[in-house]
Amino acid sequence: MEITFWNGFTGPDGELLMQIVNHYNKAREGQIEVKMDIMPWDQLNQKLPPSIATDTAPSFVAFIAGWAAPYIKNGSFQVLDDFFDATGTDRGEFVNGSLDLGASDGKLYMLPMQMNGLYLYWNKALFREAGLDPEKPPATLDELAEYAARLTDPAKNRYGFGMPVSGAPVYFTSFIIGNGGDVVDLKNNKSVLNSPENVATFEWMQDLAVNKKVTPIGATGADLDRLMQSGQLAMYINGPWLAPGLRSNGIDFGIALPPKGSVRQYTELGGIGFAIPKGTPDDEKQAVYDFIKYWNSPEVAKTWSLSNGFPPFLKTVVEDPEIKNDPLVSAMADMGDAAAPFLPGVLGADRITNEVLFIAIEALQNGQNVQELLKRASDDIDEILASAK
Repeated sequence: MEITFWNGFTGPDGELLMQIVNHYNKAREGQIEVKMDIMPWDQLNQKLPPSIATDTAPSFVAFIAGWAAPYIKNGSFQVLDDFFDATGTDRGEFVNGSLDLGASDGKLYMLPMQMNGLYLYWNKALFREAGLDPEKPPATLDELAEYAARLTDPAKNRYGFGMPVSGAPVYFTSFIIGNGGDVVDLKNNKSVLNSPENVATFEWMQDLAVNKKVTPIGATGADLDRLMQSGQLAMYINGPWLAPGLRSNGIDFGIALPPKGSVRQYTELGGIGFAIPKGTPDDEKQAVYDFIKYWNSPEVAKTWSLSNGFPPFLKTVVEDPEIKNDPLVSAMADMGDAAAPFLPGVLGADRITNEVLFIAIEALQNGQNVQELLKRASDDIDEILASAK
């Protein structure tokens, strides 16, 4: 049986994926063959809806979890709750949060392929120069602010902490949720951005940017990536994909979960999952399940994590000696209860992030009144939520 597989792994990790798929095909020769079609993620997201509507969709896709809500809402993805019984896979083998990425209303629509959190990176050489312990990142947001100020040196074009206004992951959710705030009341589908907790958090961010000048004003994610890679940025919150560039540029860096807020420690859980379009017949679905079970075997999961630096989501692999001996992967894997999806299942989540939240960050860096900008941003979120129903 031939099953078709669309995904967006166009970079070096795509070569590793091809090797794994080829190995699977060889092991299942004469039974199941996976045929891949690799394209940019944006292109995949554009091609998938018409293919589902015309019954020309692939047997399964690898899909960015944050994009899945509309497909789940309109019934384009099948429910995958029977995967565990059908394959004998232990649900309890998956670490905290990894199955939540593909869940909605208590049903599972995606199975994990790759998982990540957001992490605090710090430049150990700059810590030493500032008289800070290079092996101890800030543990709290108060410490983060203190360290960022000490590490900032405008005369050397050196900044203590990067706060991008666009083109970056939602680093600021660690501050919002960590300090007891939130963005959307998921139960009632209403904005809760304009709250006393969030006013205090955004004023704290404004103080860092405007008064303490710890970040270049108006910088994009790409700008700050370059600063971090050139040794001019001391701390930065980003995903696993930042690490290879730091390594190739000879930066001596550490990595840890974002610091704890006044209420809790939080990092956005993101990732890519396997989804099966609604038109895939049952016999192909069972063949897809066989491949997903293979992907989530300890051997394959460990190979993927060690090769591309993403944290494993299987408990057996997290505890594997090779994983524990890799300082980068082991640090990212140990997320405990801090990791959870941001705006899970919210239609319009991308718009809320890019058209409202990042715009609010840019506004506070430009010195706008925080209470006013949060009220305006909260109203904008409610408009997006209403239009996305």
